[in-house]
Amino acid sequence: MAKLKAFAEGAKLVGGVLGEVVGAATGVQDLVQLGTSLTEQRQSMIAIPEIYSSDYRLKLEDARRILEEDGLKVEAVAAQPDIEYKDCANLEVVATNYKLGKKVKPGTRIIVRYVTTKVIKASQKLFEESERLKAEEEQKKAEAASEKIHKKAEKNEKTKLKLNATVGNIQRGVGVAAAGTQKKIGGLFTKKGGKKVAPDLIGENIEPDETNASDSKATDTE
Repeated sequence: MAKLKAFAEGAKLVGGVLGEVVGAATGVQDLVQLGTSLTEQRQSMIAIPEIYSSDYRLKLEDARRILEEDGLKVEAVAAQPDIEYKDCANLEVVATNYKLGKKVKPGTRIIVRYVTTKVIKASQKLFEESERLKAEEEQKKAEAASEKIHKKAEKNEKTKLKLNATVGNIQRGVGVAAAGTQKKIGGLFTKKGGKKVAPDLIGENIEPDETNASDSKATDTE
């Protein structure tokens, strides 16, 4: 009886281990299948072809054909006017809702934007208006710069006039001062014998040299 009980317990233990092993194997198998599925999905992803660039733009019908051949759905929508479209030709592709080169699932809807003659003309008007505004802005800047130079010249001229006036006042002040000084100096001299004599000479016997004067007259007579 004891042996039978021990055998039953052993069988139960083995069964539990086997169950865990089988469960683990099932989990691994599920992971393998999931990985395989993801790999297959990645391999089936479609990279959106370059149907336009800065150097070239495909016509709408050519772009549609290429995208549909790759297993993608196409929805064509006219683009809004833009300065970048001013040099385009009618029905050229200019944008898509997905970035070019991005990988998407088969059957993904791709919105293809294209330009019409009307859109191109409107884009050209936008460009002309933009250029006109730029020209006006440049003109305003030039006028402002000219006005600034003119005001600076006026300021310099006023400064020059003020400086000249100041110099003139100084010169006139110097002249008046010099005249006053000369007058004062002249008042220091005193007439004596018909001549102006400095004050320090007043009181001394300074008389004309009569001898020299007579000799001079005699010489002239001869």
